[in-house]
Amino acid sequence: MSHYFTDNSDLKQNRKEVPFRFLDIEYVVHSDDGVFSKSGLDRGTEVLLKVVTNQELTGNVADLGSGIGVIGVILSSYFDINITGVDVNPRAVELANLNFKRHDVKGINIVQDGLTGAFDAVISNPPIRVGKEKLYELFDSAYESLTRGGSFIFVMRKSHGAKSAQAKCIELFGNCELLKKDKGFYVYQAKKD
Repeated sequence: MSHYFTDNSDLKQNRKEVPFRFLDIEYVVHSDDGVFSKSGLDRGTEVLLKVVTNQELTGNVADLGSGIGVIGVILSSYFDINITGVDVNPRAVELANLNFKRHDVKGINIVQDGLTGAFDAVISNPPIRVGKEKLYELFDSAYESLTRGGSFIFVMRKSHGAKSAQAKCIELFGNCELLKKDKGFYVYQAKKD
């Protein structure tokens, strides 16, 4: 069985345009089978973005587990930032780059397992189905890639291990603040000193 966090290149293509609304803005993105949230904006990402759009984002921002690029598309309509999306699924990355082009996003999505580079913020609705060990490797890569003073902001369901993810971030960063709870979704922010 394939998952959205695998290489689905051999899966039959079923591309479509998917409209959705975030706050007062209408978006249309390219989507397909075999990618995360193929129907547009999922509930966890929506909760995350409602928090992040009230932050101050500048400089270089990474979307860890970018999928079809919804986070980058939305954030670019709120902030003047450069977005780098990272995902292991080549189909999702191809769609994300199409969506970035369609919405004039400054940035690119790449196929990569974890982050490399220097970022002022890392935003993520992480792929929890990869398992805790792999998930925490992604958290490690977020920490290593952040500049001093940078923030890692992520969302996770309480039932999928939000509390243990917070504990992992406290171990890594020395801090991890709960920014919002919304119907079982927890949004956290850890800052790198």
